Parts: sequence; structure tokens; C-alpha cells
Amino acid sequence: MKKKLFIIFFALLSMITFAQDRYKYRQEIQSTNDKILLIENMVKNEFGEPSSPGIWTSNNSDFGLMIRTKGNSFSISAWQISDNPEIKIRVERLMNKVKSIL
Repeated sequence: MKKKLFIIFFALLSMITFAQDRYKYRQEIQSTNDKILLIENMVKNEFGEPSSPGIWTSNNSDFGLMIRTKGNSFSISAWQISDNPEIKIRVERLMNKVKSIL
């Protein structure tokens, strides 16, 4: 009986640990206003219109997203909630474009 409980305990522990190993990304960039406007257009192409001026958020159940452009700064935070890797792919694609113009 103790052996079964031991196995169940470690199985649950490994599932909890695995569930916490999700994609997380955070980046803050300072640049010129012109380049930030270019980045803002790239974000619009990738994630659509902003929730409010200069701010993009997600209501997707698979991932969380917060992007902000203001003046000469750009910040992005993204995190994966489900097993769907869509946010990782989209953020990496966006950031490759962003880094190419900076």
C-alpha cells in the first residue's frame, strides 16, 4: 500500500512540475520614435488592432499577452497557459522582425 501511495505521489509531483515548464517571454526595448512606430505596425500585423492605443492584450485561453508601445519604448510579455505552442511561434516570429530593424 505504501508503495502505491509513493508512486502516486511522485506521479502527481512530476505532472505539477511539468505543467509549470511553459513558455515565458519578457523583453523591453528602447529605441527611436520612428523605429517604435515601425514595431507597432509589425505588432498590428501579427496580433491585430490594439485593445487601447499602444496596448495589446490577449483574451485567448491558450496564452497571455501584454504588449505596450509608448514614446520610444516597446515592451512585450507573453506566457503559455495550455499545451498549444502558438504564442511561442508568434512571439519569436515578431521578435525576429523587430530585431532586424533595430
